[in-house]
Amino acid sequence: MRVCRYGAVFYLLLSLLFVPAQAQNIYTENFPPYNYQVDGKLSGLSSKIIQQMAREIGAEPAITFLPWSRAYKYAKERANTGIFSIVRVPPREADFQWVGPIETVNMGIYTSELNDNEYFGENEERLEQAKEAVSVGVQRGGAAEKILMSMGFKNLYHSATTRKAILRLIDYRYELLALDGNYLKFILEAENIPLSRIRRVADIGEFDLYLAFSNSTPIEVVEKWQQALDIIRSRSLDEKKDLMN
Repeated sequence: MRVCRYGAVFYLLLSLLFVPAQAQNIYTENFPPYNYQVDGKLSGLSSKIIQQMAREIGAEPAITFLPWSRAYKYAKERANTGIFSIVRVPPREADFQWVGPIETVNMGIYTSELNDNEYFGENEERLEQAKEAVSVGVQRGGAAEKILMSMGFKNLYHSATTRKAILRLIDYRYELLALDGNYLKFILEAENIPLSRIRRVADIGEFDLYLAFSNSTPIEVVEKWQQALDIIRSRSLDEKKDLMN
């Protein structure tokens, strides 16, 4: 079994050699703990995987931090251009060519400790109650917006950045806020805000994060990045097995 696995990795590596390296412009946003900057340097769980993939390919992509809506627009419209970390949901499916998954987010709906409204029952019941809230904050163009709209939410209030939305939630300017739990925790800790200031009202679900390329990007480039990710995953699996033996 080990021989077969290494053989597969060898052929993936061999296939990468016959795909000419091309420069990529890759856009991202500040979305800790998945992708963010520390002293001007790329950091985060997803960023680490992207960097590993680039090394596997022998590429040096230009990675630029932008507001999400602009990053999405550029990645969708420009050739040989990508974006991460992006949730793969049906409304976005046709906009990109997808590489991944690279990480997973767990989205929920949260409220402030200042909110006296009760949300009760099973999760589906609490989601229905959230549809009746005065406001549910979401990032403009973000995954939570797309997901909640598909679920029938009509009470969405948009914010340019999720960080601003979190601060509005704490001050109870939003009744509810939909976002990833790890991101919420990271921002609260960075702002020295106790976790007790918020509570989770309902679960939205787990969703995979991807690296996505514009449809005008050559398919060979996209396949090259996916093959690099497959190699990294295979290698990681072997290392875990070795540690268990």
